[in-house]
Amino acid sequence: MATAEQVHEYVESLPAIYREILRAFPRIQPNRKAGYGLGFQTLAADFERERLGFAMGEIILACQELERQGLVQIQYELFVHPTERGERLIAAITGRETPPVTVPPLPVPPDLG
Repeated sequence: MATAEQVHEYVESLPAIYREILRAFPRIQPNRKAGYGLGFQTLAADFERERLGFAMGEIILACQELERQGLVQIQYELFVHPTERGERLIAAITGRETPPVTVPPLPVPPDLG
């Protein structure tokens, strides 16, 4: 596993579009849980609002490259979900850990016959 210094160096070497895509997840959904995804349209709207200067096509191509590197998964050709590795990069970029998705255990129901 990479050291914190190696991760920091990697993050610093990322072209802006990749850093901004990863940074967008907690910016758009501050209370998101690990693995929660965003739609390409949502990312594009955020980039426009933030005046980042990247078009939808560039966002899609960059997300496809992130997927090739195992940092995100694209589902239904619409939604981008960070993988565990992607979540680690998001934490390195933003300085914020994303909590995992959890729910309390479900009690065994009575015989509902």
